[in-house]
Amino acid sequence: MNKIEVITQTEALYTLRVLTNNTDILVDEITALASSNKAQFQHAPVILEIEYKNFQANELAVLIEILAQNEMVAVGIRSLKQELIDFAKFSGLAVFGKSLSPSSKVKIKTQVVAQPAPSVQNPHQDKTYQAPKIITNKVYSFQQVIAQDRDLVLLAKVKSGADVMSFGSISAYKEVQGSLFAGIQGDEKATIFVQSFNAGLVSIAGVYKKFDVVPTKLYARSVMIDLFNGQLRFQII
Repeated sequence: MNKIEVITQTEALYTLRVLTNNTDILVDEITALASSNKAQFQHAPVILEIEYKNFQANELAVLIEILAQNEMVAVGIRSLKQELIDFAKFSGLAVFGKSLSPSSKVKIKTQVVAQPAPSVQNPHQDKTYQAPKIITNKVYSFQQVIAQDRDLVLLAKVKSGADVMSFGSISAYKEVQGSLFAGIQGDEKATIFVQSFNAGLVSIAGVYKKFDVVPTKLYARSVMIDLFNGQLRFQII
């Protein structure tokens, strides 16, 4: 007898249609929404539908943090922009298809959309949700940064000699020259994404690779790193 049963059911997910990348406006509107509808939105699963064409990955990371601060949980995105889709995948978010709602512009940016529940259990369901730790400043030589019980997002350069560590995954959107340690508590599913690769060392769950000289095929390229069959795998993306 199978020990896993697939149950088809319908759950309510909330879609936030995002029409700006102005984080000040987003903070104000999401805070007001959560405050006035606390019983409805507290710990509610949210899909971010991003239509604004200039919206960037670092702004998506900030938006996820804003939701977490207001006790709302981002579970996925809906967007046509590949940069946002890549960031969502690296962050463990689901990527949803075409919107089920009409695309007419309305003042209220939230609506309830009935969506089928995932056929497999969310791997994050049994642990407390933690938004990624976001570092906006440059990480200098001999400086150490750590993200406990969460992923880490780096929005500025990491200098040579700096150590960056995360219990989860690491996403870096500027050049990295220092050392990156993901999954430091043994999370073999952790990943590392670097927009401009020039790292001296990378490690996932204790499996590491040191670079005295970064290979030409990786240097200054966008690189995705994960564990495959117990070894580090480097993919150009």
